[in-house]
Amino acid sequence: MGVVVAWLQLGSWKREQLASKKSALAEDLVATVAELKFSIKALRSPFGYGAPEGDEEPETYDYRRRLRELGEKDSDFAKLRHLKVRQEALSGSTDVNEAIEKFFEARTQLIVGLQGRIRQARGGSEFGRPLTDREFERLERYDNLIWEGHAEDGDPINGLIDPAFETINSKMVPLIRLEIGK
Repeated sequence: MGVVVAWLQLGSWKREQLASKKSALAEDLVATVAELKFSIKALRSPFGYGAPEGDEEPETYDYRRRLRELGEKDSDFAKLRHLKVRQEALSGSTDVNEAIEKFFEARTQLIVGLQGRIRQARGGSEFGRPLTDREFERLERYDNLIWEGHAEDGDPINGLIDPAFETINSKMVPLIRLEIGK
């Protein structure tokens, strides 16, 4: 009889440990994506700063500053990659994995847009001549990526991170609440 009770308690203990790990993971994941979401939105704000006195490339300053700020989030993205691996091991939700990847996709698109605008601003040979339709369309695509609310037909970055954030929230918050209730 004692062996049966011990066996049942061991099973209960294992389930409790797994629930505790899932809850801690869910809490970390939700906090990390919330921080990244709001950082990306702040980075894309149309409000900028003028170049400081003596800056060698004042026309690229605001784009370089935004690119640097995005680079400062590398540790948060590394943490997100680590949490993705943990989530795969503990929960295995493909919806959450795909949602996490949307944050990396948004970061990549922002980098492309910012670097494209920097290259364009540095393109001295183009200075003074009118843009071709193709060049104008390319710059418009960059602006749609960089500036929140700029795109007329749906924001490409918010279109990635907002649904991804909702997916992660909807899948992870119940795991957190189960742990809180114990």
